[in-house]
Amino acid sequence: MIPVSSSLEGLEANYKYLRDQFEKEDFHLGGGYTYEHGYFDKALDWEETKGNRYYLRIPVYAIDGPLDEPETTLQIGKPFVIKHEFRTTNDPTGNSGLVTALVNQFSKPIPTDHMEIDEKWIARAQSSLQTMEQKLLQ
Repeated sequence: MIPVSSSLEGLEANYKYLRDQFEKEDFHLGGGYTYEHGYFDKALDWEETKGNRYYLRIPVYAIDGPLDEPETTLQIGKPFVIKHEFRTTNDPTGNSGLVTALVNQFSKPIPTDHMEIDEKWIARAQSSLQTMEQKLLQ
């Protein structure tokens, strides 16, 4: 995870407005949001890879209601770039047994704490942030 400075940090606006503006630039509210917070994510490697691995993630925090209600005020947090690795082969730590297969269907994620993120992904994230700053801070 690489934090990226942005003048969007601290900005407050309602959910509907932010969602509409972010979606115009290919950001999407991540599926794991809660009533208190979530992330607008944008894939940074849409042209270079078969699956997306690098994302610009912009956290948002609900101030006065559930996050996904149109009039709820959200505050934008500090954006960051992440590398999301996933296994495309069998999990080497997996056990093969009927009970294990029924109970534990997913492989362990690849640890990403110390993965390098190439400067080109950070530059692409900064470019996307500049676009959003121009849209939201006019």
